[in-house]
Amino acid sequence: MVQQTPSAIARLKDSLRTTLPDFQSLSTSSDVPPFPTTIDRDRYFDTFKSFPENNDVKSCMECASRELLYDIVTDFDLEFSLEPFIQLYQFFDLILTLSELEISDPQLPFALIEETLDTQPIDNCKRIFSYLEARIERLTVGVDGTKGKGIILLRLCNELLRRLSKSEDTVFCGRIFVFLTKSFPLSERSGVNLRGEFHVENKTTFDERRSQLAGNQPDHFSPSLRDNDSSEAALAADACNRLYAVLWSTQHEFAEPIRLFQKEILDNFKESLDTVIKAFRSSIDEYGHNAPVVASDTRRSHKRKWDGEVKHDELDSYNPKYLTSRELFDLEVRDLVFRRHILVQFLIVIEFLLSLSPKYKKYLEAEAKNRSVQFAYTLSEEDDKWAEAAKKDVVNALNYKSGMDGLLFSRTVDSVLTREKNWVKWKAENCVSFEMEPASTEHVAVSKSAGHEATTLINNLGKVVGAPALTRVWFDNSLEVTSIRSSAQKINLPAYRSYTESIEGYHLDKDFASTEQEKEDIDESISNVTWRSLRIASRDRFQLFKSLDDDLSVKSLIAVEDGATAGGREAEKDNKKDIHATMDSDGVKSAS
Repeated sequence: MVQQTPSAIARLKDSLRTTLPDFQSLSTSSDVPPFPTTIDRDRYFDTFKSFPENNDVKSCMECASRELLYDIVTDFDLEFSLEPFIQLYQFFDLILTLSELEISDPQLPFALIEETLDTQPIDNCKRIFSYLEARIERLTVGVDGTKGKGIILLRLCNELLRRLSKSEDTVFCGRIFVFLTKSFPLSERSGVNLRGEFHVENKTTFDERRSQLAGNQPDHFSPSLRDNDSSEAALAADACNRLYAVLWSTQHEFAEPIRLFQKEILDNFKESLDTVIKAFRSSIDEYGHNAPVVASDTRRSHKRKWDGEVKHDELDSYNPKYLTSRELFDLEVRDLVFRRHILVQFLIVIEFLLSLSPKYKKYLEAEAKNRSVQFAYTLSEEDDKWAEAAKKDVVNALNYKSGMDGLLFSRTVDSVLTREKNWVKWKAENCVSFEMEPASTEHVAVSKSAGHEATTLINNLGKVVGAPALTRVWFDNSLEVTSIRSSAQKINLPAYRSYTESIEGYHLDKDFASTEQEKEDIDESISNVTWRSLRIASRDRFQLFKSLDDDLSVKSLIAVEDGATAGGREAEKDNKKDIHATMDSDGVKSAS
């Protein structure tokens, strides 16, 4: 039986502590120093393998490394200094090296990192996670999301994500997702919601008591109240209360869209969408795209600008968790970012409903194998038309008086939803791997040689004229090929005026045509003959076309040519008269 004696564990712990300085990097300028390159791995292998056979080296190594890790973690102070983290990074590098030498289990580095993250606050976790990002290439060698260290890696990242706030730790959440993307293949199924479960635990609480009171109010006030100045304020408050109830109640459908399979809830959802869009449009018409900034907000914004703490890009990427207080609702509705969040949620739910249409379900049935993400409910034809129209209404609401910024935002949302639709289709197809294996060396060599042969110039063509088949025809006296042997005869084209009679005949036939189809056929024939005539005329009368306006017809061209000919004759007569007059005047002068 394998033994784990305290002496063996203590000896291993001392060996680990003695070896730590070898992993101290010469450069400590960054948070995570680079991995040292001057390490004698053979010496470590001989040192940690020189244990008696009755001791399990890997099991003892796990116990010793945990004890040493606890000693290092207890030295962490509250001042958030860098030195304890540097020592921790060196310890992780040592354990990683031992796992690569197969002295310890491959899962041991991830298990120790997971335990460290579980015992540290979020600020320290950010520093520790930097180590994972810096050593990602070595840590993820041979990682598989279904076994071994891949499961531990997924678990520690998911546990860390559960501890983080999506509104306050957005950047850190993004770092974790990017790390997972780099660690696992794109077609990895570990991070996919294969069963199509919804986040029903995400419940939105709001003042439902006040909403019920607002719903019980009459739609119209009495004339006596309407005459008072307070009646307008009361009407506005009542409308805002109704919108408050309608808007926040839709969060139930956003968290669990399958509730819309019930006709009553779907009808209420349709009315809610119409109410929200109208309210948002009226808010934009009254207040503009953003709520007016009060004095305190102005001072705070100036202070942040002077301190350089908040940039415009950071504000745009902020992921808020909105408060549902009734007193804040008026200001939230006036906020552009809030309205966009709500409208995008509506778009997501509408896309979910459109995925249940008969047309789209038929599109998925061909290769869909994962039945858990397919719903038995099918959208009716009437609801399908409503969903298509509602999608356009929501997009128009996003672009309403927003200029190019609104168009860019709506296009971005549409692109994201299109990609998500493709991912859903891929998930319904049981996550088939779409990564192609690299081509083999032999295949590359064959393709390269074939391409070289296809693009090589052929220089030895010789001076071969004609073809064997043409030669046989040339010397075949039984065929009438005398015209081929003789010189080519010039083809005499008809005069363009000769087509006038054909065009007039077509016009006469059109007058007696009885159906529209016959008239269309005759018009096509007229166009063909006219085009043929004008093309012949363009060979030697191209200068006449500039005198034609929009009437490109043979009759117009003939009129232009006749006019030009008549004008030329008149000019010639006038020229002759001028010559005779000049000669007569010269004769009179000479006689005198």
